[in-house]
Amino acid sequence: MEPLSTIPANKKTLSRLVIICLCLMCVSYSVHAKFVSTNGTAIIDEHGKPIFLSGINLGNWLLWEGYLMMGDFNYRTHTQFLHSLTTVFASTQKAKEFEHQWRLNYVNEDTLSELNRLGYNAVRVPFHFNMFWQDEQLSDHGFQYFDALINSAKKHNIYVLLDMHAAPGYQNPGDHADNLDSNASQPRSSVSFWDNPQNINIASKVWRHIARRYQDEPTIWGYDLLNEPVPKAGREYELLPSLITIRNAIREVDINHIIVAQGSWWGSDLSKIDWSNPKVQQKTGIDSQWDDKLVYQIHHYGQAKDTFGREKITNKLNIPLILGEYGETDEQNLKRITLWSKQHLAGYFPWSFKKLSHNRALWTIPPNSNYQRLTYYIKNEQVAPVGFYEDVIEFAKDNIRNSSPNMHWHPNFYDAVSPTYE
Repeated sequence: MEPLSTIPANKKTLSRLVIICLCLMCVSYSVHAKFVSTNGTAIIDEHGKPIFLSGINLGNWLLWEGYLMMGDFNYRTHTQFLHSLTTVFASTQKAKEFEHQWRLNYVNEDTLSELNRLGYNAVRVPFHFNMFWQDEQLSDHGFQYFDALINSAKKHNIYVLLDMHAAPGYQNPGDHADNLDSNASQPRSSVSFWDNPQNINIASKVWRHIARRYQDEPTIWGYDLLNEPVPKAGREYELLPSLITIRNAIREVDINHIIVAQGSWWGSDLSKIDWSNPKVQQKTGIDSQWDDKLVYQIHHYGQAKDTFGREKITNKLNIPLILGEYGETDEQNLKRITLWSKQHLAGYFPWSFKKLSHNRALWTIPPNSNYQRLTYYIKNEQVAPVGFYEDVIEFAKDNIRNSSPNMHWHPNFYDAVSPTYE
């Protein structure tokens, strides 16, 4: 290239513009290159190389599920359990303090260190929208838990996927959606997320609030917009437009992170969000990829053979597919699902890393005598004696930590979902 001093004025101007543009392009690349992104059906790391996300769910941490907290399968949501604690402790403040201590200790740096040692490079984080929406306005309350997790994940080279597991108005009839209008039979009629535009509006505001805070945080690899949506019968095609509304709110403040979307019917039916499908086009008016950093997600809790081949839709759409949840079956079946995921998908996340009482996890927390008394008082709607609150807080501080000597390790479950299993 000629020295600028020897170039005519008009050419000098053009040369300077070219140099400035090249510099801006380099700056732009350096900003965006530090984030996980997508390339066709692959998820790529900050260096542009394909990465397989060998992850696991941090279930029952920020959002309680009745069967995990009580050891049975009676219908109890997070809010119902919290209200039961209020009765047992005769205090809303004490119930909220138990919830806080649980969230401080169920997942901590020891957890992330252990998961890294076991070979996992990602975690999926189910959360409740009300951690960021209180008294009809946005709240920063939940960031204390997210921030601590992200700091620990950063130290231990683990990517984070944030998952809105409970949305306003209940996006499914499960207890894990904190659906207070549902019951053990899980009536689909209890799902009201799509009944009121305000629900989608609140979910969008919460996601924008989260995205604004973490727009420059590369440890987070994506935003999982809505867990296991189950629209009412005949209204499944309302799902995709609602996802795009939430996506648009995020993109107002964050263009760096991947958008993750689940199919209809508990995350399993991708056909309702397949923009190449003529019926989807007819019902929604959407006929092209709706984000340039887009990953689709499925869940599966049945036999392995019943999920094989579901990557065909995303291969056709030329976007990555991950298995966001699977588990609760025998080890041989889990091995087959794990191997299929490694061969055909871009990542997998077993459910779940740790459970109370149940053994289909990496670790089981055995309830001590005080926690067993707590479940007795809850079932019988009794107020606990004076001094019992302190005993239960001690359980939340000590017994649920990964460093607790009482924790039970399950090698067979780990072998079935291990990142090292081939």
